Amino acid sequence: MSRAWWGLLWRLAALVSVAAVTGEWLFGQPLLGVSLAALGALGWQLWRLYQLERWLLDDKEAKPPQSGRIWEGVITGIDRLRRQNRKRKRKFGRLLEQFQHATAALPDAAVILDEEDKVVWCNSAAQALLGLTSGRDAGLPVANLVRHPGFVAFLNQRRARDSVEFPSPVDDGLTLGARIVPYGKKQRLLLATDISRVRRLEQMRRDFITNVSHELRTPLTVIIGYLEPLLDSDHPALESWRPPLRGMRQQAGRMLRIVEDLLLLARLEAQKDRAPKKPVDVPALLADIADDALALSGEQGHEIRVKADPDLWLLGCEKELRSAFSNLAFNAVRYTPPGGKIELRWFADGTEVCLAVEDNGEGIAAHHLPRLSERFYRVNRDRSRGSGGTGLGLSIVKHVLNNHGGQLRIASEPGKGSLFVCAFPAELRAQDAETAATRAPPARDFAEPASGCKSAGAG
Repeated sequence: MSRAWWGLLWRLAALVSVAAVTGEWLFGQPLLGVSLAALGALGWQLWRLYQLERWLLDDKEAKPPQSGRIWEGVITGIDRLRRQNRKRKRKFGRLLEQFQHATAALPDAAVILDEEDKVVWCNSAAQALLGLTSGRDAGLPVANLVRHPGFVAFLNQRRARDSVEFPSPVDDGLTLGARIVPYGKKQRLLLATDISRVRRLEQMRRDFITNVSHELRTPLTVIIGYLEPLLDSDHPALESWRPPLRGMRQQAGRMLRIVEDLLLLARLEAQKDRAPKKPVDVPALLADIADDALALSGEQGHEIRVKADPDLWLLGCEKELRSAFSNLAFNAVRYTPPGGKIELRWFADGTEVCLAVEDNGEGIAAHHLPRLSERFYRVNRDRSRGSGGTGLGLSIVKHVLNNHGGQLRIASEPGKGSLFVCAFPAELRAQDAETAATRAPPARDFAEPASGCKSAGAG
């Protein structure tokens, strides 16, 4: 205990003693004197507390309590804390000013939103891209200021890793890419970037690929049309030409499949307005794909099994889903040694609806996995060419899944096989009365080898 407190205690003791003696002398009751003295001391301390409160509230006419060492120590401590707080506020003010200057210089729009998605502050680029200004729009819900349906839906999702594209409310010719990240305490930072130039370049690339593919498809079709009758002819003069003719037919067919896959990718990328999703009988679809995969396997004798919930359908585009699922199944056939096992599983785990394609083939090294869905990326280029793949199959799968809000997950280990999983959101699950009335027959196994070969059309 400090000397000031000891002094206060001695003074209180002296006051009580004097009050008791005075009460006994004047009234004949010592407790009455002590009580009166205590009330006086309490009133005096309350008056000092009142002075302290007015001083803390920055009343210009108020002065802090001056008498008493205890009060002097309290006032000194409070004054020291107030000076430190003012220094801290000045420091934070400078940091805030620097932050505002830095964000004001950014070419991207930056908008600070509170927990109710109301505008707190925005930089100057927000006015050029989003039409927002700090002075006019502060305190207003950003959904009332930027009313594009896609942006409003994205705002309500509150998922930090997602992004959205929408036309600028200021200029329809600008395409903006926006994302939201947590910022501060119960605040979020909206960042919007002009991606018009990137989208124009992507459109130019798609147009170039589409035009070149269309131009190549006609001459390739003509070449194949001339080669087929030559290969089918029994004329003796053509006997020595059959090996080069077969090689020409094989390479021309491969080029035609590449062209068809490029056109399919261009169509998938160009689809801005998605067609209405319809219930797709995925179990029946997988049964057809398994038949085609057995035909592709031919004499290699792969064991192909389908395990599918017959009641589990999916809302989507059947043509796109067939292309994606068949690419995964045919790739498993191409890269699994003869006699290997391939399994197609269609199931729901509560949060997602999944197709898993698993094989016990040669597997893929871990450093290849992140790039497998790139166009023309090949783990083993020579083997890919020999198997008839185009190098575009997994890219097609990825685009189809993106169009359905799904994800492609890959797990593989050299020598132990591969697992490809197409995961769809649970809200795409279709299992209503109409579906149940027309549902597919129970799942069946496809283990018997098949002869012949149907056109796969997969990469």
